[in-house]
Amino acid sequence: MHAEFPPNADGPTCLSGRLVREVIDHGSKSERLALQLVLEDGRRMLLRRQGAHPIRDPVLEALEGQVLQVTGEQREGYFLVRHLTPLHDQNQ
Repeated sequence: MHAEFPPNADGPTCLSGRLVREVIDHGSKSERLALQLVLEDGRRMLLRRQGAHPIRDPVLEALEGQVLQVTGEQREGYFLVRHLTPLHDQNQ
C-alpha cells in the first residue's frame, strides 16, 4: 500500500527518505514491485520520474536503498519527481 496525497497546486514539494522496492496494489490486477520513498514518518510515496517510463526506470532502480531528496509534485497516487539528489546516509 502506498500513501495517497492530493494533487498539489502550490508548486514544487521537497521530500526525503529511503528508496525501497516493495509490492504495491496487493491482490489487484495492478499488483507489482515498485520503487517507493519511505518518509521519516513511515509513509510511502510511489515515485515516477518526469520523462521516464512509469513502471521501469533504470535511473531510480540504480538508486534503490539510498536516501534521496526529491523535488516535484504530488499527484493522485504518486509523486512526480522533477529533480533528485542522493543524500549521505549515516546508517551505511
